[in-house]
Amino acid sequence: MAGATIAASGALACGLGEACVRISSSRLEAAGEQAAAQRIAARLSECRGRLEALVDEDGAAITGFETLHDAEAVRQAQDRLCRMPLEMGSLAAEAAALLQEFRPLVRGVQDDLEMAITLLAGAARAASLLLDSNLRLWPEAALLAKYEPELAALRVLAGRVQPAERVRH
Repeated sequence: MAGATIAASGALACGLGEACVRISSSRLEAAGEQAAAQRIAARLSECRGRLEALVDEDGAAITGFETLHDAEAVRQAQDRLCRMPLEMGSLAAEAAALLQEFRPLVRGVQDDLEMAITLLAGAARAASLLLDSNLRLWPEAALLAKYEPELAALRVLAGRVQPAERVRH
């Protein structure tokens, strides 16, 4: 349940950020800035789409996991349930980084942009916590060897997100 919620939250935050970029894009005068806005909006849309797909994938994986009896199938499902939060967190951190990059160009929707960054930061951190939880539940050497370094890298990515503390200065 947590994975689907994290993915849905990240997807919604990407949608908010994408709207901010598209609104701002119409107010930018320089062609280079407009091109940057279009590139960022397109990537945010891709991130949103993948996060939306992960909502369903996570739900199906959790439901299917409970019915598995074969040891190899259980290992594959555990791997999938570790890989998904890693992907969720990476997508959220990437989307937040894109919005941080866009900050100097945002026009008229600065507060909403900051809220999108904050939501994405939360999704990235929640995804890292979910992966950590899965590794606690399944402390198998192969999973730990594969995902501990990935978890550390995700925490670094999430740590690079710098949401605004306040929108009033």
